[in-house]
Amino acid sequence: MKAHLRASISALGAMTLGAVGLLAVTVPTAHAAGTVYYVDCSAAGDGSGSSGSPWNALADPDGHVFTAGDTLSFKAGTTCDGTLTPQGSGASGSPITVNAYGSGAAPVIEGGGATEATVHLVDQSYWTISGLKVQNSSSTRAQHEGILVEVAGSANQAGISITGNEVANVAGWGDKTGTNASWFSYSAGIAVRVATGSGVFNGVSVTNNNVHDTGGGGIKVEGEASAMSTGVYIGHNTITAAGGDGIVVHDSDSPLVEYNTATELGLGAYPFVAGNFAGMWPYHSNNPTFQYNSVGAQTGVVNDATAWDCDVSNTGTCLYQYNYSYNNAGGFYLDCLSGCGGAATTTNAVLRYNISRDDCRFTNSSTGTGTHFIYNNTFFCPGKPISDTLGGNVVWQNNIFVAPTASWASDSSATFDSNTYFGGVAAPSSGDAHAHTADPQLINDAAGTLAIKLHTTSPELGTGAVVANNGGKDYFGNAVSATTAPNRGAYNGSGDDSVLPFSASLNDTAVTSDANRWAASLNSATQSGKSFSATALATAGLSAGGDVTAAGVDFGPWHPQALDATDNVIATGQTIAVTGTGTKVGFLGFSTTHGVTESGTLHFTDGTSQAFTLTLSDWTDTTPASGDTLVAKAAYANQHTSTYNGSTTTSSGSFSVWAYSVALPAGKTLASVTLPNLAASSATSQHLFAFAVS
Repeated sequence: MKAHLRASISALGAMTLGAVGLLAVTVPTAHAAGTVYYVDCSAAGDGSGSSGSPWNALADPDGHVFTAGDTLSFKAGTTCDGTLTPQGSGASGSPITVNAYGSGAAPVIEGGGATEATVHLVDQSYWTISGLKVQNSSSTRAQHEGILVEVAGSANQAGISITGNEVANVAGWGDKTGTNASWFSYSAGIAVRVATGSGVFNGVSVTNNNVHDTGGGGIKVEGEASAMSTGVYIGHNTITAAGGDGIVVHDSDSPLVEYNTATELGLGAYPFVAGNFAGMWPYHSNNPTFQYNSVGAQTGVVNDATAWDCDVSNTGTCLYQYNYSYNNAGGFYLDCLSGCGGAATTTNAVLRYNISRDDCRFTNSSTGTGTHFIYNNTFFCPGKPISDTLGGNVVWQNNIFVAPTASWASDSSATFDSNTYFGGVAAPSSGDAHAHTADPQLINDAAGTLAIKLHTTSPELGTGAVVANNGGKDYFGNAVSATTAPNRGAYNGSGDDSVLPFSASLNDTAVTSDANRWAASLNSATQSGKSFSATALATAGLSAGGDVTAAGVDFGPWHPQALDATDNVIATGQTIAVTGTGTKVGFLGFSTTHGVTESGTLHFTDGTSQAFTLTLSDWTDTTPASGDTLVAKAAYANQHTSTYNGSTTTSSGSFSVWAYSVALPAGKTLASVTLPNLAASSATSQHLFAFAVS
């Protein structure tokens, strides 16, 4: 990424977490030998800091030196304006704690853009910051953070815990180009920083925070000292609409980043402006591990906007495993180990047991002896082609690729073995001696995670190549043998033929916000990058949450899913459970080819079944096919003009959602529906937003 980043640093982003803005807290208990100090910024007069006479302004704790075991507690439901810069350090086993007391909304600390950071610790150890809502809002953007903990002096620091906070509305810088590019590199919701030549941290934990609308990015461990920080753990955080990188880890030895979620990066109250950013990535770190994370719906940039990125100056092995990504404008992975202007690298990268939806771009290329080992991943990209420029020492094994087309790197030093290519994808010209080209028979996880498994009849079961040092388990926790042939893809179980509820069967994105037109690309003969506009559909009468009744069927609320996320089912032969009784079953959706009529099967609770035909008009048709009912006709669609990244626009025309119903036999109760079996990446496809019995 990151010539600008490297220069600026030397000169001196499960998976979900509920909002912490509303919480119930109790009166804190101090650690042994510590004192509890209380702050109530709604109090009329300034007190001594006791429970009966609390301080009423940030100037009081800012002028106080806290000691081991002390607690600084803010009253819930109040707002303190200004900056919090308390002094002192705790001790191992007896940290200084900042938290909340009382009940109600989390106490707000609002910096108002007056200083760089709202909560700021410098050269201090053993602090725990929790239970706050921290803001640094301003109409003027600059180098800003919500919470900043840094080492400026030569001594090492330790014992930093930032947990359970909401960090929002931080007016960080959004432009990673030009004179102030370094402001972007430092701006974030939460930042842990070292300086050139300074000491480092030995023990940093950033957990369970809700970070949103923060300019520059979400969570960053920043800087490049002569040594590396140790004990860096970033876990269970939710980052939404941050205007830059989701999570960045610099200058760390064996950092662990896990169970974090980042969505809609580049958007928010302080959006990205120019340059590049990516989802979650390390820089100048040794043996970094990123696992069980999710990154989705990043907006487009010049080159990056990938979910994952092994960046410049990393050493050892850069590991991404058990992660999930979807609808990112830049695709799956960016190789910057030496591919972003750095020297030839000896660092290895391992990308294994990850699942990706419509993230099939693998970009840049490294030189040197370092090798990329990319194995047992599932790439399901019905709306976007595979775009590979990695080259160099790359080993692709046991991956499943489902996409309409593929463009593989021309570098002949990459090797392919035991991969599966389906839906229009061909193996690279260099060959794959054990390639599969049949339908891999994918099925979603019945638990509703949208992760992808295999049917019991899948040809991918037990047909992969044995990979040494494979981590011992798959995406779902199933064991992976060191000697027995594994499955292909990210699932190593024995197969799953579960009848799924509709909500667990979603496998595609069709509706996007006008702010993020990159987030979907409907499969079609032209691969045009188009999707429904949520705004245009609302204008046509389909507003999120509004009830939809058509063709005599009540389908319930329209689009209950979040925008820019998986929201419809491409019919690929799935069997989906149905609840309710009635005289007809209705289907709400569209096709991507004119007048698509396909066969499926209705299954009844008495064990019988019956074939049916499903007709759905093309979403660009102006008149319905026989039996279809027009539900809404939007006047424009969203479009991204390049397959990955690039610009976006709107496309005028007619873009419609249709309904179709099938009569049910009298006296029978429908149990499930087997949908028509079409290749997900085919230009001829049927998409369902809902179906229901009426």
